[in-house]
Amino acid sequence: MHSKKRVITTVAALAGLVTVGSIAATAAIPASTPIGFTQDRSAELAKQIDPAKPRNVILIVGDGMDDAMITAARNYEYGAGGRFPALDALPFTGAMTTYGLKVGAGPDYPVAYVSDSAPTASGWSTGKKTVDGRVSQGPSTASNVPGEDYETVLEKYKKQGKLVGNITTSEVTDATPAAAGAHINARACQGPADMANCAPARKVNGGSGSIAEQLVDNKIDVLMGGGASRYAQPTDAGPSVLSYAQDTHKYRLVQDAAGLDNVTSLAGGPVLGLFAGGNMTPMYKPLVATPAGAGGPEAKCEPADRAGQPDLSAMTQKSIELLDNPNGFFLQAESAMIDKQEHSSDICGAIGDLKELDETVAVALAYQDKHPDTLVVVTGDHAHSTQIVGGNLDDGKQLATVQTADGDPMTVAYSTNSVGSDHTGAQIRVAASGPQAANVTGVIDQTDLFATLLGRTPSTLPGTPNTPAPTTTPTPTTTPTPSTPAAAKPVVSVAASSRITKTALGRKGLAVAVAAAAGDTVTVRLVRDGKTVARKTLRATGGRVTLKTTKASIGKLTLKATVTGKGGTATDRQKVRVTRR
Repeated sequence: MHSKKRVITTVAALAGLVTVGSIAATAAIPASTPIGFTQDRSAELAKQIDPAKPRNVILIVGDGMDDAMITAARNYEYGAGGRFPALDALPFTGAMTTYGLKVGAGPDYPVAYVSDSAPTASGWSTGKKTVDGRVSQGPSTASNVPGEDYETVLEKYKKQGKLVGNITTSEVTDATPAAAGAHINARACQGPADMANCAPARKVNGGSGSIAEQLVDNKIDVLMGGGASRYAQPTDAGPSVLSYAQDTHKYRLVQDAAGLDNVTSLAGGPVLGLFAGGNMTPMYKPLVATPAGAGGPEAKCEPADRAGQPDLSAMTQKSIELLDNPNGFFLQAESAMIDKQEHSSDICGAIGDLKELDETVAVALAYQDKHPDTLVVVTGDHAHSTQIVGGNLDDGKQLATVQTADGDPMTVAYSTNSVGSDHTGAQIRVAASGPQAANVTGVIDQTDLFATLLGRTPSTLPGTPNTPAPTTTPTPTTTPTPSTPAAAKPVVSVAASSRITKTALGRKGLAVAVAAAAGDTVTVRLVRDGKTVARKTLRATGGRVTLKTTKASIGKLTLKATVTGKGGTATDRQKVRVTRR
């Protein structure tokens, strides 16, 4: 038999949060050593329960992000025993069902066990089920027959006077962002030129218009992603949707990361960020699975050229800065290319967008640290067909293999289509931190999330029960001497936004999340040309910290997190670009 590496895991808490996961050390240990938590966590979890309504809500969505894809990305970035430093640190985790409906005579509609992004995103946006292709609009007798418009979480918060944001790495008119702020019978009706299946919705026919038009008509304060080609389309009245947005609603157009850095407030009007003609570029270049198997035992994902596009964490950081106000805000942020690249059987593209989601969660949690009345929810919209398999050619219709952080090969298979892949009907993860976050635990449905995002009527926590006096345990005559296992090798993982302006780095600092295990000390540093320009020390399991410096010039920094323990030292790195504005 081949020997297998075993892992010893410890609790990895992130600054007041109790993790639902752990960080792995790769030293070999006896098989009898327990894996996982060694102490009861009930008291720590109880401290995280807050029944108050949230003032701010940040919903982070990984399109197509199910447990299989999370595991594949985690294996690649941090190893089998590793954990995402932000995503896996959320204290409350549950499972969420994603089924929808089919068109029919009604009022009872057949169940669709596998749904697309339109009805699934509409589920949490409106609290109601609908049919494939339908955006925040109820079911009907046929796909081209409009249903009843359902008011969304974003629209309700807008009416309450809160600022609202809707950002994505897909086209802003795609199904998930559309469900937050538009209503239409077919998700394909993204621009005025795409309305063949949505004739009643055309403005010339007295309707609300295409998705692109509706999103700006709803006066979403921060609207960003790809989809510039949709806004270049002429409206029924003649001018392009972009001109309409700028002239009628005073939107300010932003087209790249540098332009985004220049926006400092909403005083000049709402912000429309259009960073690509279609979908935005994923973090990694494609590695597309094939029937014969793509990649190999030493294959690694390569960074893609994003040509000045901001990543999701940078868009989220800027959105929070713009939306932050005493009355509160709602922000939906979607890491969309997980799903898009899974459809293409592109394992590297999907892994990169999931890592980008983790960096985005770190940004949200850093804001929550200073604003504890903020609810952060992270979930997907539906499952996908990505599977981690044994590596045999008959394990799937298409295969790809990459080398993980463990140094071992991981093979994934796609089996729904001969070319490409598709959705599945499995339940998916939902996790949260902050006020009313405990409502995501257990098994919920996407429609249940609607009430949590809006804030449920607060409940009353039970009183603290009396703690019984500890019982006295007789001292044994002979105490056995436990064997001493070999010291585990420390491990560490770090996440932060990949871009920050020089001014923000000096004034507000870079929000960083670190998870570590099997160590005694953890340090996190910003390094420029071999010199440390900012440094802080964290507890042995890591945490969240803000690094400030005025010494960094424009260009690239290296963010380093180092853990040192009896078993040695480990370091994780991330590049951070400092921009002028």
